[in-house]
Amino acid sequence: MPKVPNNLYIIHFVLMLAPALFAAAIFFGVVQNDEAAFGKDETTIFQTVAAVLAVIAVGFSQIIPRFIVRGEKRIPLQKFISLKIAQWALVEGAAVFIAVVYYLSHQKSLLIPIGVLIAILAIMRPTNDEIARYNVTDE
Repeated sequence: MPKVPNNLYIIHFVLMLAPALFAAAIFFGVVQNDEAAFGKDETTIFQTVAAVLAVIAVGFSQIIPRFIVRGEKRIPLQKFISLKIAQWALVEGAAVFIAVVYYLSHQKSLLIPIGVLIAILAIMRPTNDEIARYNVTDE
């Protein structure tokens, strides 16, 4: 049974770090000096869309792997890596979208869902137990 490849840890770390760095750059560099790009009504709409997108992304990130490996007794390591990257990309995309809404609205409350999504990404870290659960082979 293979172990988790080191490059998968690096990919996971980078996908987790990207929305955090983007939000930090906005917080420290842009929000202090700039006006919001749109008003309160648009902010409410975008915040609602961002919240719904985050919930959908987290849900799909848990469902997609089940569809990818459905009916397979063993999956190759390359398929497992693709599965994990797709899973992380869903959550990271939602976090980046919320960061863009934060950039446009300057609503600091949006930093909370960004942090939650980054924490969810951290929990999705690849493990050897997960490789055993999916019965991954070196093929």
